[in-house]
Order: sequence, then C-alpha cells, then structure tokens
Amino acid sequence: MFISRLILSASCKNHSSMPMKVYAAEGPQIPLKKNWLDSWCALPASYEAVAKAILNYEIHSDDVFCLTYMKSGTTWMQEAVWLLLNNLDYEKSKAASLSLRSPFLELEGVHPNIFNTLDMVKNLERPRVIKTHLPANLMPQQIWVTKPKIIYLARNCKDVVVSTYHFMNNLGYRLDNDFENFVNDFMNNEIWYTSYWSHVLDYWKMRHEPYILFMTYEEMQRDLKGVLQKLCTFLERPQLKPDEMEKMLEHLSFEKMKANNQVNATQALKNLPTTKEEFQFLRRGVVGSYKDEMSPALQAKIDKWSSEFLAQHGLTEEDIFGKF
Repeated sequence: MFISRLILSASCKNHSSMPMKVYAAEGPQIPLKKNWLDSWCALPASYEAVAKAILNYEIHSDDVFCLTYMKSGTTWMQEAVWLLLNNLDYEKSKAASLSLRSPFLELEGVHPNIFNTLDMVKNLERPRVIKTHLPANLMPQQIWVTKPKIIYLARNCKDVVVSTYHFMNNLGYRLDNDFENFVNDFMNNEIWYTSYWSHVLDYWKMRHEPYILFMTYEEMQRDLKGVLQKLCTFLERPQLKPDEMEKMLEHLSFEKMKANNQVNATQALKNLPTTKEEFQFLRRGVVGSYKDEMSPALQAKIDKWSSEFLAQHGLTEEDIFGKF
C-alpha cells in the first residue's frame, strides 16, 4: 500500500456553517518539484474521515479523472468524457444519473451522509470516469505511478468566485449572504479547495505530461467541436462522424444539459434540508457572468490579487485562459 504523510492544521476562520481545516500531503511522485507540505488546501473538517483512504486509494491504468476546481464546468466535461468512453450510449446515459456513472471521489468527505462514493468508485465498470476537485498532493498517490488519464478543466477566477458563491450560499453552507465577505475568504484561502491559483497552476505546469490534458471552460465555450476532437485523440477513441458530432454538440448544449435531470443535480440537492429554494446546480453557463454580478471594485481587487500571484511565476491570466 502506498503511504503518504498527511498533515492537518488548525481550523480556518471564515463565515462557513461547516468547520474548516487545511490539509497537505507529501507528493514525492508528482512530476512537479515543490515543497508539497507547504501546499495547503482548505476543506471541511469532515474530509478528515476519508483523507488517508483517498491518498491510498487503488488506481487502475485505464481510469480517467475529470478534475477541476469546483464550479469550473465539471459536469459538462464528465458527460462528454463518459459518452466518448461508452460508445455514445445515450440510452444508458438517460437511464442513470451522472453521479452514479461518474461518481465524485471525495463526496462523502465534503458532503457527509449522501453517498459512500469510495465504494461506488471501487465497483464501477471499467474504464472508470471519476470526478474530483482535489489538488495534486491530495489525489490518490498511486496516480503518479500508474499514470491514468487526467483531464483538467480550468475556468477563469472571477466566474468561479461568482458561481461558487451562489452554490455554497444556496446550499446553506454560508452563515451570511455577504458577497464581499465571500470574496475575501476566497482570496484568503478559506473556501473549499482553495488556494484556487495553486490548484490551477500546478496542473497547468504539468500539462505537458502525456497522461494530462489541460483545457479551459472558455475553450469549451469558444469551440466545443474542437474540444471534443481533442478529447477523442487523448482518450484514444475514434473521431466522431459528422452526424455523431452534431448529436453530441446538441446533447452538450447548456439548454439540453440544464433540462436533463440525469446530469443536472438541482432537484436531487434540493432534497437536502439546508438547500434554499433558489438553488440551481447549473445556473447560467456563460463566460463573463461576473461582469453583471460583481462590482468594478471587487473585480479590480481580484484582478490585482491574481496578477500578483501569477507574476511570481512569470505568467498572466491570459497565458492560461487566452482572451475572454
């Protein structure tokens, strides 16, 4: 069994209704040189129950991970990948929820008492399509030895902030409705899965590894056909014929995804006792939604924070996302 040292720190001070801790683990096999024990990740204290089990989780070489920072287009990518790996079996996709076809690896650690997802993933038909939001050093450590395929989807920071705010607030995981407080917590690494920029940048720096495909939400919006072609190549699947491509593009449109209860988890999550009536799992699905939901002052604050972080690595946001 692969053993990795896990470090748990004191609780974060934030406005969450759930106690928070920060976690770190050694990453000796990760193809990126850094002091991984200095790479902290804020998660609910309930994550402690699964942290070591995930670090030591058994990985197969034919696994495929759909990996994102939360609210970055995960569901969109999962459905595309699952269909490509299952011979475009739309009937099977209509018969079972995406959460069962492609389980969320650490779900029971961040949303306790919903599913035992570690057992669900273990018993999936192979090749397994696995969803996760974990940073590199908290991923199952066999990944860096077995090297299954990893598809990392990144989304621009300001849209992520807005979408994550609505998600956590309307699920009842915030004690206040103050957006500015949320933005400050995000930048102070006191929101689930932060540090956002470390999360994105670590995988971006590993994008040349042959088993890692780094893509962006913005690219999916600009050229979904081109993204599907890249996915076919990466997943070693036949390129889609014109009629197959047309059907996939229609199936993956935001309107169709939002109307599809097997991928849109809104109704399922509304069954949770803390969920507010206005909760939407798939909300707007556009690039630049922050422009009419975030004040110019907050936009400037986040831009300054982002540019200062990225400048330490000789990068700009455009280097990662292009113009959006």
